[in-house]
Amino acid sequence: MAGRQKARRVRRLLPLPRCDGPKLHPFEHQNAPIEWLERLAGDRGSQSGGEGSVFKVRINSRLYALKVFKFFNPLTADNNWDMMVDDSVPLKTVIFHIDPFYAECRAYGRIKQAQGERRLKREVVVPCHGYLFLQERDAQLLREKGVDLDDGVVDNGLLRVNKEDGRVRAIVKDFVPGGAGIDTTRSLRKILRDIRSLNKLGIYVRDIRADNFRAGQLVDFGLSHTEPHCVLDSLDEGMVRHYKVEDLVMFDNMVVEEGLVTNVRAMPNRAYCLKLRSRSR
Repeated sequence: MAGRQKARRVRRLLPLPRCDGPKLHPFEHQNAPIEWLERLAGDRGSQSGGEGSVFKVRINSRLYALKVFKFFNPLTADNNWDMMVDDSVPLKTVIFHIDPFYAECRAYGRIKQAQGERRLKREVVVPCHGYLFLQERDAQLLREKGVDLDDGVVDNGLLRVNKEDGRVRAIVKDFVPGGAGIDTTRSLRKILRDIRSLNKLGIYVRDIRADNFRAGQLVDFGLSHTEPHCVLDSLDEGMVRHYKVEDLVMFDNMVVEEGLVTNVRAMPNRAYCLKLRSRSR
C-alpha cells in the first residue's frame, strides 16, 4: 500500500519548468534512498559558491552524478538580469528562464527531445535522467556537511510565484569517472561540432570551459539560455547576434587559456585569434 502511494506521488510530478518551451521529466526513482559517496572536486559550488554542488551518489545500486542546486530568487540575485529583461516580462518567466535549475531543465528538455528525434547525437552531453526533489533528511544531511543551499533567499512570495514547496532541487546525470578537461585535437573538433549543434537547437551554453567537459561531453547547463528566452526576446538584434556567437568565442578563449596546440578555431579570423592570445598572457 505504501509503495502504491509513493508511486502516485511520483506520477503527480510534472515536467519542469511550468512555462512554454522545453521541459525536463522527473527522475523515475524520486523517493529512493540516496547514498552520498563524495562531493566531486572542481564543481562550481565548491569553487565559487555559484549555482550548486555536484555529488557522486548511489541510487538503487547505480552510480550517478547528482547536481544539487541552491535556491534562487531573482529579486536578490546579483546577475544583472533586470538590465537585460524587458519590464513587461512576468517575474515567473524570469525565474523559469534564469534560475540555474530551470535553465538546466530547459536545456536538457530540448536536448532529450532532439535526441529522440535523432537530430542530436547522444554523446554530445553527459546523459541526464531527470530532476529530483530531495527528501528533507537528505537536505539536512547536506546542511550538516556545510553545503550552502542558500535557503535564506526563499520567501512566501517566491514560493507563490513558482508554485513549489521549498524542497531542494537536484538533477540526476550519469557519473563519468575521471577528471574534467580536454586535450586532443580530435576531441576539440568534436566539441566544436557539438557546440554548433546545440546552438542550432537554440541552446546557448554560455559556459564553455575545460572544467565543463567529462570525456569530451558537456556536463553543465546552469548558465544556459534556451530559446524561447526572456533575455534574448528583450535584446535588440545586434545584442542577440552577440549572444548567439558567445559559445564560439568562449571555445576559442578556452583553447588559448588551456595552452592547447591546435589549429581548431570556431572564429577563424586571424586578427581575432591574435587578440585572444594577447588576452591570455
